[in-house]
Amino acid sequence: MEIVFVHLNTPVPKYLRHNLETTISRFPEHQVTLLHNVITNAPQISKLKRYLVNMDSRWKRLDSLYSHPKEFRGNFWLTSSARLFALEDYIDREKVEIIHVESDVILSPDFPFDKFRELKKSLAFPIISNERGVASVVYVRNGDAARILTSTLIEEATKNSQTTEMLSLRKVYENNSKHIQLLPIGLDDSRMYRNIDLNMIQELRKAQHIFNGTFDGVEIGQYFSGTDPRNRRGQVLIRHDLANGYIDIAKLMLDFDAKRNFVNVKSKNEPHITSRLFSLHVPVKQSRFFKAASQGKSLMDISSQSRNGRKQEISFQVAFRSAIVSGLRRIKKRLKLG
Repeated sequence: MEIVFVHLNTPVPKYLRHNLETTISRFPEHQVTLLHNVITNAPQISKLKRYLVNMDSRWKRLDSLYSHPKEFRGNFWLTSSARLFALEDYIDREKVEIIHVESDVILSPDFPFDKFRELKKSLAFPIISNERGVASVVYVRNGDAARILTSTLIEEATKNSQTTEMLSLRKVYENNSKHIQLLPIGLDDSRMYRNIDLNMIQELRKAQHIFNGTFDGVEIGQYFSGTDPRNRRGQVLIRHDLANGYIDIAKLMLDFDAKRNFVNVKSKNEPHITSRLFSLHVPVKQSRFFKAASQGKSLMDISSQSRNGRKQEISFQVAFRSAIVSGLRRIKKRLKLG
Protein backbone atom coordinates (compact mmCIF):
# COMPACT_ATOMS: atom_id res chain seq x y z
CA MET A 1 0.00 0.00 0.00
CA GLU A 2 1.42 3.41 -0.97
CA ILE A 3 1.29 6.53 1.19
CA VAL A 4 0.53 9.42 -1.16
CA PHE A 5 0.90 13.15 -0.54
CA VAL A 6 -0.19 15.82 -3.03
CA HIS A 7 1.26 19.33 -3.32
CA LEU A 8 0.36 21.55 -6.27
CA ASN A 9 1.21 24.96 -7.77
CA THR A 10 3.51 26.26 -5.00
CA PRO A 11 7.00 25.30 -3.76
CA VAL A 12 7.11 22.39 -1.31
CA PRO A 13 7.20 23.91 2.20
CA LYS A 14 9.68 22.84 4.88
CA TYR A 15 7.08 21.15 7.06
CA LEU A 16 6.02 18.89 4.18
CA ARG A 17 9.61 17.98 3.39
CA HIS A 18 10.06 17.00 7.06
CA ASN A 19 6.80 15.05 6.98
CA LEU A 20 7.89 13.14 3.87
CA GLU A 21 11.26 12.27 5.44
CA THR A 22 9.66 11.15 8.71
CA THR A 23 7.02 9.06 6.92
CA ILE A 24 9.65 7.35 4.76
CA SER A 25 11.78 6.45 7.79
CA ARG A 26 8.76 5.38 9.86
CA PHE A 27 7.21 3.07 7.26
CA PRO A 28 10.04 1.54 5.22
CA GLU A 29 7.77 -1.26 3.98
CA HIS A 30 5.44 1.25 2.26
CA GLN A 31 6.28 3.36 -0.77
CA VAL A 32 5.89 7.08 -0.04
CA THR A 33 4.88 9.13 -3.10
CA LEU A 34 4.52 12.85 -3.80
CA LEU A 35 2.21 14.01 -6.58
CA HIS A 36 3.26 17.46 -7.79
CA ASN A 37 3.22 19.80 -10.78
CA VAL A 38 6.11 22.17 -9.97
CA ILE A 39 9.09 20.32 -11.43
CA THR A 40 11.77 22.81 -10.39
CA ASN A 41 10.89 22.54 -6.70
CA ALA A 42 10.28 18.80 -6.34
CA PRO A 43 12.30 17.70 -3.30
CA GLN A 44 15.20 15.28 -3.77
CA ILE A 45 14.60 12.86 -0.91
CA SER A 46 15.99 9.34 -0.79
CA LYS A 47 13.34 6.66 -1.46
CA LEU A 48 10.67 9.26 -2.29
CA LYS A 49 8.73 8.47 -5.45
CA ARG A 50 7.68 11.57 -7.38
CA TYR A 51 4.86 11.68 -9.89
CA LEU A 52 4.19 14.59 -12.24
CA VAL A 53 0.48 15.31 -12.24
CA ASN A 54 -1.47 15.37 -15.49
CA MET A 55 -3.66 18.50 -15.35
CA ASP A 56 -6.57 17.38 -17.51
CA SER A 57 -9.63 19.23 -18.81
CA ARG A 58 -11.55 18.71 -15.58
CA TRP A 59 -9.12 21.02 -13.79
CA LYS A 60 -9.89 23.83 -16.24
CA ARG A 61 -13.61 23.16 -15.98
CA LEU A 62 -13.50 23.31 -12.18
CA ASP A 63 -11.34 26.44 -12.27
CA SER A 64 -13.88 28.15 -14.55
CA LEU A 65 -16.74 27.22 -12.20
CA TYR A 66 -15.13 28.27 -8.93
CA SER A 67 -15.41 31.92 -7.89
CA HIS A 68 -12.87 31.66 -5.08
CA PRO A 69 -9.95 34.14 -5.31
CA LYS A 70 -7.41 32.50 -7.62
CA GLU A 71 -4.44 34.47 -6.31
CA PHE A 72 -4.90 32.99 -2.81
CA ARG A 73 -2.00 30.60 -2.04
CA GLY A 74 -1.46 29.38 -5.58
CA ASN A 75 -5.20 28.98 -6.30
CA PHE A 76 -5.67 27.01 -3.08
CA TRP A 77 -9.40 26.36 -3.47
CA LEU A 78 -8.85 24.78 -6.86
CA THR A 79 -5.83 22.67 -5.88
CA SER A 80 -7.44 21.38 -2.69
CA SER A 81 -10.26 19.97 -4.84
CA ALA A 82 -8.32 19.07 -7.98
CA ARG A 83 -5.86 16.94 -5.98
CA LEU A 84 -8.66 14.36 -5.97
CA PHE A 85 -8.46 14.31 -9.78
CA ALA A 86 -4.68 13.90 -9.41
CA LEU A 87 -5.19 10.91 -7.12
CA GLU A 88 -7.62 9.32 -9.57
CA ASP A 89 -5.17 9.78 -12.45
CA TYR A 90 -2.29 8.33 -10.43
CA ILE A 91 -4.23 5.28 -9.21
CA ASP A 92 -5.54 4.56 -12.71
CA ARG A 93 -2.06 4.73 -14.24
CA GLU A 94 -0.12 2.91 -11.52
CA LYS A 95 -2.84 0.41 -10.45
CA VAL A 96 -2.09 0.92 -6.76
CA GLU A 97 -3.92 0.84 -3.45
CA ILE A 98 -3.21 4.00 -1.46
CA ILE A 99 -3.56 5.96 1.74
CA HIS A 100 -3.69 9.65 0.86
CA VAL A 101 -2.40 11.90 3.64
CA GLU A 102 -2.77 15.67 3.69
CA SER A 103 0.52 17.55 3.90
CA ASP A 104 -0.01 18.72 7.50
CA VAL A 105 -1.16 15.36 8.87
CA ILE A 106 1.20 13.08 10.79
CA LEU A 107 0.73 9.33 11.16
CA SER A 108 1.35 7.25 14.27
CA PRO A 109 4.07 4.58 14.16
CA ASP A 110 1.35 1.92 14.61
CA PHE A 111 -0.86 3.24 11.80
CA PRO A 112 -3.32 0.37 11.01
CA PHE A 113 -2.60 -0.39 7.35
CA ASP A 114 -3.85 -3.96 7.80
CA LYS A 115 -7.27 -2.76 8.97
CA PHE A 116 -7.70 -0.85 5.70
CA ARG A 117 -6.76 -3.92 3.65
CA GLU A 118 -9.42 -5.92 5.47
CA LEU A 119 -12.24 -3.42 4.86
CA LYS A 120 -15.29 -4.64 2.97
CA LYS A 121 -15.58 -1.20 1.40
CA SER A 122 -13.15 0.29 -1.12
CA LEU A 123 -13.08 3.91 0.09
CA ALA A 124 -12.69 5.48 3.53
CA PHE A 125 -12.39 9.02 4.89
CA PRO A 126 -13.70 11.10 7.83
CA ILE A 127 -16.99 12.98 7.96
CA ILE A 128 -16.69 15.79 10.51
CA SER A 129 -20.08 17.54 10.40
CA ASN A 130 -23.47 17.53 8.72
CA GLU A 131 -21.97 19.57 5.89
CA ARG A 132 -18.32 18.50 5.61
CA GLY A 133 -16.12 15.57 4.88
CA VAL A 134 -12.35 15.93 4.96
CA ALA A 135 -9.49 14.36 3.02
CA SER A 136 -7.03 14.38 5.93
CA VAL A 137 -6.64 10.59 5.59
CA VAL A 138 -8.27 8.81 2.65
CA TYR A 139 -8.09 5.14 1.75
CA VAL A 140 -8.60 4.36 -1.95
CA ARG A 141 -8.46 0.72 -3.04
CA ASN A 142 -8.61 1.09 -6.83
CA GLY A 143 -9.60 3.24 -9.80
CA ASP A 144 -13.32 2.66 -9.32
CA ALA A 145 -13.08 3.94 -5.75
CA ALA A 146 -11.07 6.95 -6.94
CA ARG A 147 -13.82 7.84 -9.42
CA ILE A 148 -16.36 7.81 -6.59
CA LEU A 149 -14.11 10.23 -4.73
CA THR A 150 -14.21 12.75 -7.60
CA SER A 151 -17.81 12.11 -8.65
CA THR A 152 -19.41 15.25 -7.18
CA LEU A 153 -16.74 17.91 -7.75
CA ILE A 154 -17.97 19.33 -11.06
CA GLU A 155 -21.65 18.88 -10.21
CA GLU A 156 -21.37 20.69 -6.88
CA ALA A 157 -19.30 23.51 -8.38
CA THR A 158 -21.98 23.95 -11.06
CA LYS A 159 -24.59 24.40 -8.34
CA ASN A 160 -22.47 26.59 -6.09
CA SER A 161 -19.33 28.41 -7.26
CA GLN A 162 -18.23 28.83 -3.62
CA THR A 163 -18.30 25.15 -2.77
CA THR A 164 -15.17 23.38 -1.50
CA GLU A 165 -13.77 19.86 -1.55
CA MET A 166 -15.00 19.38 2.04
CA LEU A 167 -18.60 20.11 1.03
CA SER A 168 -18.20 17.91 -2.03
CA LEU A 169 -16.84 15.01 0.03
CA ARG A 170 -19.91 15.12 2.24
CA LYS A 171 -22.04 14.78 -0.92
CA VAL A 172 -19.86 11.88 -2.04
CA TYR A 173 -20.69 10.08 1.19
CA GLU A 174 -24.41 10.82 0.95
CA ASN A 175 -24.54 9.47 -2.61
CA ASN A 176 -22.26 6.44 -2.12
CA SER A 177 -22.41 5.40 1.53
CA LYS A 178 -22.58 1.70 0.66
CA HIS A 179 -19.09 1.96 -0.83
CA ILE A 180 -17.57 4.18 1.87
CA GLN A 181 -16.26 3.28 5.30
CA LEU A 182 -16.40 6.18 7.73
CA LEU A 183 -13.23 6.73 9.71
CA PRO A 184 -13.79 7.20 13.46
CA ILE A 185 -13.12 10.79 14.53
CA GLY A 186 -13.54 10.73 18.32
CA LEU A 187 -14.34 8.52 21.29
CA ASP A 188 -16.75 5.61 21.52
CA ASP A 189 -19.14 7.65 23.67
CA SER A 190 -22.15 9.54 22.30
CA ARG A 191 -21.77 12.23 25.00
CA MET A 192 -18.61 13.44 23.24
CA TYR A 193 -20.56 14.57 20.16
CA ARG A 194 -23.03 17.33 19.29
CA ASN A 195 -25.42 18.23 16.46
CA ILE A 196 -25.32 14.66 15.20
CA ASP A 197 -28.08 12.22 14.36
CA LEU A 198 -28.42 8.73 15.78
CA ASN A 199 -27.50 6.99 12.54
CA MET A 200 -24.18 8.86 12.26
CA ILE A 201 -23.39 8.11 15.91
CA GLN A 202 -23.98 4.42 15.25
CA GLU A 203 -21.77 4.45 12.14
CA LEU A 204 -18.94 6.20 13.98
CA ARG A 205 -19.15 3.73 16.87
CA LYS A 206 -19.04 0.81 14.43
CA ALA A 207 -15.96 2.41 12.88
CA GLN A 208 -14.33 2.63 16.33
CA HIS A 209 -14.77 -1.11 16.74
CA ILE A 210 -13.32 -1.82 13.28
CA PHE A 211 -10.15 0.23 13.79
CA ASN A 212 -9.86 0.26 17.59
CA GLY A 213 -8.66 3.82 17.32
CA THR A 214 -9.33 7.31 15.96
CA PHE A 215 -8.32 9.44 12.96
CA ASP A 216 -8.23 13.20 13.40
CA GLY A 217 -10.38 14.95 10.82
CA VAL A 218 -9.27 18.45 11.77
CA GLU A 219 -10.62 19.40 15.21
CA ILE A 220 -8.22 17.56 17.51
CA GLY A 221 -4.96 18.78 16.01
CA GLN A 222 -6.24 22.29 15.36
CA TYR A 223 -7.54 22.63 18.92
CA PHE A 224 -4.49 21.32 20.77
CA SER A 225 -1.59 22.38 18.52
CA GLY A 226 -3.03 25.61 17.13
CA THR A 227 -4.50 27.19 14.01
CA ASP A 228 -2.66 28.03 10.80
CA PRO A 229 -0.94 31.41 11.48
CA ARG A 230 -1.44 32.44 7.84
CA ASN A 231 -5.20 32.61 8.40
CA ARG A 232 -4.95 35.45 10.96
CA ARG A 233 -1.82 37.35 9.89
CA GLY A 234 0.47 35.47 12.24
CA GLN A 235 -1.92 34.90 15.12
CA VAL A 236 -2.20 31.30 16.38
CA LEU A 237 -5.25 30.28 18.40
CA ILE A 238 -4.69 27.31 20.73
CA ARG A 239 -7.51 25.38 22.40
CA HIS A 240 -10.20 27.44 20.64
CA ASP A 241 -13.18 25.43 19.43
CA LEU A 242 -13.39 26.67 15.84
CA ALA A 243 -14.22 23.63 13.72
CA ASN A 244 -17.96 23.60 14.57
CA GLY A 245 -18.10 19.90 13.84
CA TYR A 246 -19.51 16.79 15.45
CA ILE A 247 -16.85 16.55 18.17
CA ASP A 248 -17.43 18.48 21.38
CA ILE A 249 -13.71 19.12 21.46
CA ALA A 250 -13.61 20.94 24.82
CA LYS A 251 -14.57 17.65 26.50
CA LEU A 252 -11.38 15.97 25.29
CA MET A 253 -7.73 15.95 26.28
CA LEU A 254 -4.56 14.35 24.93
CA ASP A 255 -2.34 11.82 26.63
CA PHE A 256 1.15 11.08 25.33
CA ASP A 257 1.76 7.34 25.09
CA ALA A 258 5.51 6.65 25.37
CA LYS A 259 5.12 3.08 24.13
CA ARG A 260 3.47 4.31 20.92
CA ASN A 261 5.54 7.52 20.75
CA PHE A 262 2.28 9.21 19.84
CA VAL A 263 -0.84 10.60 21.50
CA ASN A 264 -4.10 9.07 22.68
CA VAL A 265 -7.30 11.06 23.04
CA LYS A 266 -9.48 10.74 26.13
CA SER A 267 -12.39 12.28 28.00
CA LYS A 268 -11.41 15.06 30.39
CA ASN A 269 -13.97 14.06 33.00
CA GLU A 270 -13.75 10.29 32.54
CA PRO A 271 -10.14 9.51 31.59
CA HIS A 272 -10.86 5.78 31.35
CA ILE A 273 -12.76 6.57 28.13
CA THR A 274 -9.82 6.70 25.74
CA SER A 275 -8.77 5.91 22.19
CA ARG A 276 -5.49 5.65 20.30
CA LEU A 277 -4.97 8.39 17.74
CA PHE A 278 -3.62 7.06 14.44
CA SER A 279 -3.33 10.46 12.76
CA LEU A 280 -3.11 14.04 13.89
CA HIS A 281 -3.91 17.07 11.74
CA VAL A 282 -1.45 19.89 12.56
CA PRO A 283 -2.67 23.08 10.80
CA VAL A 284 -0.19 25.24 12.73
CA LYS A 285 2.48 23.67 10.46
CA GLN A 286 5.40 24.18 12.85
CA SER A 287 8.34 22.06 11.71
CA ARG A 288 8.88 20.56 15.15
CA PHE A 289 5.73 18.47 14.77
CA PHE A 290 6.92 16.96 11.49
CA LYS A 291 10.61 16.28 12.20
CA ALA A 292 11.22 12.75 13.49
CA ALA A 293 13.74 14.01 16.07
CA SER A 294 11.38 16.54 17.68
CA GLN A 295 7.93 15.10 17.03
CA GLY A 296 7.67 13.04 20.23
CA LYS A 297 8.69 15.96 22.46
CA SER A 298 6.26 18.29 20.65
CA LEU A 299 3.37 15.85 21.11
CA MET A 300 4.32 15.41 24.76
CA ASP A 301 4.22 19.19 25.23
CA ILE A 302 0.74 19.70 23.79
CA SER A 303 -0.51 16.70 25.77
CA SER A 304 0.74 18.12 29.07
CA GLN A 305 -1.02 21.42 28.29
CA SER A 306 -4.23 19.92 26.93
CA ARG A 307 -6.27 20.63 30.08
CA ASN A 308 -5.35 24.32 30.02
CA GLY A 309 -7.63 27.11 28.82
CA ARG A 310 -7.51 29.18 25.65
CA LYS A 311 -4.24 30.67 24.50
CA GLN A 312 -3.01 32.95 21.71
CA GLU A 313 0.47 33.18 20.22
CA ILE A 314 2.08 35.15 17.43
CA SER A 315 4.26 33.73 14.66
CA PHE A 316 6.38 36.81 14.01
CA GLN A 317 7.82 35.37 10.80
CA VAL A 318 4.34 34.83 9.35
CA ALA A 319 3.10 38.19 10.66
CA PHE A 320 6.03 39.99 8.99
CA ARG A 321 5.51 38.14 5.73
CA SER A 322 1.78 38.89 5.84
CA ALA A 323 2.47 42.60 6.35
CA ILE A 324 4.83 42.65 3.35
CA VAL A 325 2.30 40.87 1.11
CA SER A 326 -0.50 43.16 2.27
CA GLY A 327 1.62 46.22 1.59
CA LEU A 328 2.53 45.04 -1.90
CA ARG A 329 -1.13 44.34 -2.63
CA ARG A 330 -2.08 47.91 -1.62
CA ILE A 331 0.69 49.37 -3.78
CA LYS A 332 -0.47 47.36 -6.81
CA LYS A 333 -4.04 48.49 -6.23
CA ARG A 334 -3.00 52.14 -6.09
CA LEU A 335 -0.93 51.77 -9.24
CA LYS A 336 -3.90 50.28 -11.07
CA LEU A 337 -6.14 53.12 -9.89
CA GLY A 338 -3.48 55.59 -10.98
